[in-house]
Amino acid sequence: MRTLKIAALAAAALVLAAIATIYGLLRGSVPQLDGQLHAPGLGAAVRITRDALGVPTLEAADRLDLAYATGFAHAQDRFFQMDLSRRLAAGELAELFGPVALDQDRQTRLFRFRAVARRVLEDANPRQRALLESYTRGVNAGLARLRVRPWEYLLLGAPPVPWRAEDSVLVVHAMWWDLQVNGLRRERLRQEINARLGGPQCVDGWKCALGFLYPAGTSWDAPAAAAATTVAEAPQPVPDASALNVRGAAPAPAPAQAMRTPSAGSNSWAVSGALTSTGAALIANDMHLGQRVPPVWYRARLRVPAKGSEPQLDLNGVTLPGAPLLVAGSNGHIAWGFTNSYGNWFDVAQAPCAPPAGAAPTADAPLTVTHEEIRVRGAASVGLDIRSGPLGVLWRSDADDGRCWFVAWLAQRPEATNLNLVELEHLGSVAEAVSLAPAIGIPHQNVVLGDREGHIAWTIFGRIPVETASGRARVSTSWTTPAQHPRIVDPPLGRLWTANARVASDPRELQLIGGALTSLGAEYDLGARASQIRDDLMGLGGAITAADMLRIQLDDRALFLQRWQDLLLRLLDASALQDRPQRAEFRALIEHWDAHASVDSVGYRLVRAYHDHTQQAVWDMVVGALRIPDGEGSWPPAQFEGPLWEVVSRQPLHLLAQDYPDWQQFLLAQVDATIAALAPLCPQLARCTWGAGNTARIRHPLSRALPWLASFLDMPTLELPGDHDMPRVQDGAFGQSERFAVSPGHESEGYLHIPGGQSGHPLSPYYRAGFDAWARGQPLPFLPGPAQHTLTLAP
Repeated sequence: MRTLKIAALAAAALVLAAIATIYGLLRGSVPQLDGQLHAPGLGAAVRITRDALGVPTLEAADRLDLAYATGFAHAQDRFFQMDLSRRLAAGELAELFGPVALDQDRQTRLFRFRAVARRVLEDANPRQRALLESYTRGVNAGLARLRVRPWEYLLLGAPPVPWRAEDSVLVVHAMWWDLQVNGLRRERLRQEINARLGGPQCVDGWKCALGFLYPAGTSWDAPAAAAATTVAEAPQPVPDASALNVRGAAPAPAPAQAMRTPSAGSNSWAVSGALTSTGAALIANDMHLGQRVPPVWYRARLRVPAKGSEPQLDLNGVTLPGAPLLVAGSNGHIAWGFTNSYGNWFDVAQAPCAPPAGAAPTADAPLTVTHEEIRVRGAASVGLDIRSGPLGVLWRSDADDGRCWFVAWLAQRPEATNLNLVELEHLGSVAEAVSLAPAIGIPHQNVVLGDREGHIAWTIFGRIPVETASGRARVSTSWTTPAQHPRIVDPPLGRLWTANARVASDPRELQLIGGALTSLGAEYDLGARASQIRDDLMGLGGAITAADMLRIQLDDRALFLQRWQDLLLRLLDASALQDRPQRAEFRALIEHWDAHASVDSVGYRLVRAYHDHTQQAVWDMVVGALRIPDGEGSWPPAQFEGPLWEVVSRQPLHLLAQDYPDWQQFLLAQVDATIAALAPLCPQLARCTWGAGNTARIRHPLSRALPWLASFLDMPTLELPGDHDMPRVQDGAFGQSERFAVSPGHESEGYLHIPGGQSGHPLSPYYRAGFDAWARGQPLPFLPGPAQHTLTLAP
């Protein structure tokens, strides 16, 4: 017995020793917060202070040392995030994760972004190149100063690869990918519809498909600075059966599960100083992205004292780990925020393929071949032959119909990406920022700007080809000048807004954004969010404050779905409810909904589910009748709402599948299908709340592979209000990746949220700091608070 006790104690001691060793290793990669560290490569000492949330204030003698300090802080807190960004863009994830990442690497390696990044670095001016090199030294110093390599690499059993200057450009290319790649897939579908319906005379396929060429200015269109109130959509001609005959096609496809794929988007708006409490402009911004751990953005204050003729630099807002500059926020003179600008930033073209015997199809035109090797952890490298020709890179080949699809994307052009965003740091006015806009090389963004004198503006940051015809991404050699670039400056309304929908009204500016696809809307969002933000802003009087901006950002009223609730109440009449207790319960639950996407709303969830199911069913009927490859089950474009409402309102029989005798039976069938789809999720319909379906699981990239560590690695799982098509955007773990409002020169009155903490280390006190305030919508100060820790980097 004594021997057993000794053995048990020894085993327990070994377990405790193993736990202590693991804990010690993990603690070893938590950054040092106080004291002094030797930092080779600095010109002078740098001070890094942190407040109660871990938000750093970086103070350096000059801009190069500030870049070094930024790289140091990014690496210590977020190196794994930076590594994933550069690997995503370069197609090098399999080198870290093995074969599981091969498919993703094949997709991105097609565009050879690492080679593009090297060209961008070569073309950068000496000052910007020096900035990147100093940042790179800081990253590698920050990595080296951790006593143990970042904890993710301990789990993966792999060493971190040192940072290179070109990697910071790859981080920008990763944003190109996140923000624009879905448009490539959508463009192919549009061309398929064109080929079957419109032909050359119909450039906007899905509008032509239904014959509803609804113009800008309808109820879900809210261009910036236009005060038009919501109006009814003008009736449009319904196509006759010769244009599109759904009824004469094959039976309707089986109902698809309506799965909305969130698209990168954002809200941003500006209020002129004439309407604010401070007299300075007021900028509000919330960028919508996939939410993850750690968050996309890294809060920071970056400071350099005045020296001689050089003014003080004081930047506040959010940075992107991997890049040495402020992405959005304020420099004390101007403030700015972004929303993704949908436009024609790429060309997708098809050409006949001639398949050699026993080989995949290749285009008729001669193609050049570039061979790439994808390194795969734990396996042999995989070769990838990238074929390109006059139409771009070979993206897809369809052996069945002998077609090749080619892509030319502005992101592939070295001159479309640069570091000119850093030049915003010292600008003192909106006018200067608008003039700089055409030269800024980032994925195209609507930017709203405001200065401390009260001026406001909208423009696009991102290089825009002057050519507007089809093929401009591959053939255009000229870029817009300040005189040509889209802009709105100091509108009479004193307000500007953008929410991924149409912003400009000028025909030439719309052409520059949309190219040959202007009438399609260039993938613009529907405009429901934009119109709700517009109306919220127009409802404010004078002396507008940051608190007013937060109320708009948290607005979850369901104005967009109101007409669908009305349709359902008319549809579910006495005859439709007879001997149908489930329908009767459905009607009772939506009849007195609170018209908010609130967590406890059953009515909202039911109306939203019905809308999505009906939209998907109508879309699938159309693309099924057209026999579009991969069309059925694809999510309709945002602008499909106009044709959809026209169809369900006017109910043309030839646009209805033969399975249904009339449109009323079709619409009732969607009620039944909605109830059936919700049944596995909600055994009791009366408890089918929106929050139960809109649960945010904001996860670390490794937690899916390590489920036993999920509670340690992930943010708390919460039911959250909000949805698409309203200002408060939240769809599971997609939504507001930050929220802020600020007036330049009055930063102490602003607020700033991110959905998580500053640190990427789960043992850090700053891993979850600030998450609860973001989830509850409670404002946190825009500026960092009093210093609680001070670290000095000495040269």
